[in-house]
Amino acid sequence: MLTLTKDRALALALLLIVAVMWVESGSIRPPTSWQPYGSALFPRILLVTIALLSVVILVRSLFTKVAPPASGRGVLTEWFERRKTVVALFVMFGLYAALLPVLGYIVATMVFLIASLALLLGVDTKRKWAINLGISCTLVPLVFVIFRYGLNVWLP
Repeated sequence: MLTLTKDRALALALLLIVAVMWVESGSIRPPTSWQPYGSALFPRILLVTIALLSVVILVRSLFTKVAPPASGRGVLTEWFERRKTVVALFVMFGLYAALLPVLGYIVATMVFLIASLALLLGVDTKRKWAINLGISCTLVPLVFVIFRYGLNVWLP
């Protein structure tokens, strides 16, 4: 009997999302006379790619052996221990989204980027701090300038 593993659940969820998005992409305006393809072409290419990769995940999950569930410690505790970095990133992203209108794009993004890179890289050496600060202090103003002056998009 097939059990629902995380890979199978992910693949099925992605296929369901792709199906919904495919239907919704039908409401995108059809191409005009001067457009060879419509605006829905690029989203549909992405949806087909995601669907194909989801099918690959689903098929691969059918051929992998499922490990028996761990016993002893609580399932929730073990789940949190294995994913504490991901949970911390989601919390930091929520804080970033909340503070973005208050602090503005440059300050909020720089703080978020420094904190998230510190979490992902670890900051136990001066070299890692230098890399973290170098990336954050270069990338954030660069993106701001590109969007503000190159693309004429106003950031908060």
